[in-house]
Amino acid sequence: MVRQVSLDELMNMVNNIENFEVVDYQDDSIVIDEVRGIVRIKDEEAKKELGELRKRSPRGKPTPKQLSVTADAVRKLVENRVKFKVIFGPKEVIIRFDLDHYVRLSAKDVRAIGFSNRDEGVLGLISSVLEKYGPLVLLKRIK
Repeated sequence: MVRQVSLDELMNMVNNIENFEVVDYQDDSIVIDEVRGIVRIKDEEAKKELGELRKRSPRGKPTPKQLSVTADAVRKLVENRVKFKVIFGPKEVIIRFDLDHYVRLSAKDVRAIGFSNRDEGVLGLISSVLEKYGPLVLLKRIK
């Protein structure tokens, strides 16, 4: 469901722990969409296994500190008109730019995947914000 929102509405979505994808910018408004998943399972055995994994996965929601840092990062990305997705998980937040570049705020640190240094591309825009949360760990994507 594509819709236009203001920066304040986007901040409310972050605080309410709602996943979203910024797909475009039009004048002063931000065009967002729902984040779509990519997994479709038809195999009954795989469904059972996935159900068992879900039972063991950590429960909960992102911490207030993770939400605060995410809100600051989202504000900075919107100011620079960057397209991105925000996905909330149990005690983590993922800010995804494309399949190969994303940032994950976990319980203990911030992991940037697909970037060679803290000043590269969109990471350069938000690295100082992310480092307020914890150490910024750069990881190379495994091919």
